[in-house]
Amino acid sequence: MSNDATWQRFFTSTDLAGLEELKTAALQTIDSLSSIGDAPRSSLLPAELHAAVRDLEVCPEEGISLAQVLDEFGSVVWANGVVPGDPRCVAHLHPPTLLPSVVTELAIAATNQSMDSWDQAPVATEVELHLMSWLASTLGFGANGTGIMTSGGTASNVLGMTLARAAAANRLGVDVGKSGLPPEARTWRILCSNQAHFSIQRAAAQLGLGREAVVTVATTPSGAMDLDALDQALEKLIREGLEPIAMVGTAGTTDLGVIDPLLGIAECAERHGSWFHIDAAVAGSFILSNTLASRLAGIERADSVTIDFHKLWWQPFNASALVVSSEDVFDLLRVRSAYLDRGDELEGMVNLVGRSLDTSRRFDAAKVMTSLRTVGKSNLAAMVERCVALASYAGECIERTNGLELVATPTSVMCVFDAPGHSADDLRRVQQHLLASGEMVLGRTEIHGRAALKFTFMNPSTSEAQIDGLVEKILKTLLVLSD
Repeated sequence: MSNDATWQRFFTSTDLAGLEELKTAALQTIDSLSSIGDAPRSSLLPAELHAAVRDLEVCPEEGISLAQVLDEFGSVVWANGVVPGDPRCVAHLHPPTLLPSVVTELAIAATNQSMDSWDQAPVATEVELHLMSWLASTLGFGANGTGIMTSGGTASNVLGMTLARAAAANRLGVDVGKSGLPPEARTWRILCSNQAHFSIQRAAAQLGLGREAVVTVATTPSGAMDLDALDQALEKLIREGLEPIAMVGTAGTTDLGVIDPLLGIAECAERHGSWFHIDAAVAGSFILSNTLASRLAGIERADSVTIDFHKLWWQPFNASALVVSSEDVFDLLRVRSAYLDRGDELEGMVNLVGRSLDTSRRFDAAKVMTSLRTVGKSNLAAMVERCVALASYAGECIERTNGLELVATPTSVMCVFDAPGHSADDLRRVQQHLLASGEMVLGRTEIHGRAALKFTFMNPSTSEAQIDGLVEKILKTLLVLSD
């Protein structure tokens, strides 16, 4: 017995009737967001959230109406989530999202292009390649620069290190993807600062090199890699018969937002024949700003660069990219398959699976393109500059507030501070109290063993007066909880 007509009502359709149904459902979804309150998060505690979610039947026998499902999700889920656009949501690199990107997400899901092969995503492939070409050019790469969209900064860093490992093996005449690690791999080392993202160590572990293959280099008091320490680390490696196959510069550390001396690292990498990767997940958007771009001097000399669009480009998760100076390096990854990437495609057909560690992928380039085209470079640059200025203002506010002290002068969108005379446990209780009460989503970290609180400014519409209020609220809470 055929149930085609019954089942069809569950699917998205792009005919006129289907689009009307989609429009109705989209409006119902928008209405469900009206349950979100005017705080950075609700004040429900873990046990209350657990109970509320467990009351939602996961898969009813016959299903229930979409209207009911959306309404329940509105009151239970969306109403109790974090609100990244709230000025009091300042813990993480968790951005409010651009409207063009959000609405494009609907079209991405409805059309469901899979970015692994050209025959599944012909024009979508061209859009992603066009975006990657623009990004490579903006970073200062030559005409052969390109890239691939990934799920996040960690995925981009892992892909960058995968290419570095493949390039090192290729110099020995070894196809590491086919034959595995050569004996020489025991001597391979990756250098990064002691403030680099943990994904570099994770990549080394996944690539069979081991986390101990990552050599961390000391930083200056500002938190940037110390070039003298880099030279010393390299001299030690050479003496021990070890090979530096890759050097990693960080453009925006996770806690302080500090940018390593990229030009100096580039020159060092070139002298030693090492792959130069830059993790610019945080500060990559500085390249859009005439004021901030100079801080990224040397980025054009990288072999690969991580860019996170879902940070200071204000995209919905997920949207990252790994940009490379030459598309030829992707040949080091490519694995032919009889059903997907055969190698006998018509001229001009590019199967992006040959560049990616993923197979099926979403068409995330679409939302990035629509927002970049709508907002424009000058507005994006001004928004980045404003967020940097907000962090600087917060630093000034901390400095003039008795009882609080800066850990480091802000240079990006983060402001890290502590409270002299108060313990790490005091800071923990402040952060957790504000989170549990729903009054503020505040960051907490540790810098060189020093417990600290952290603001991260991702909303350019935040005002100086609101920052004053954040500082005042933290100080009052600290005093109350310390009594």
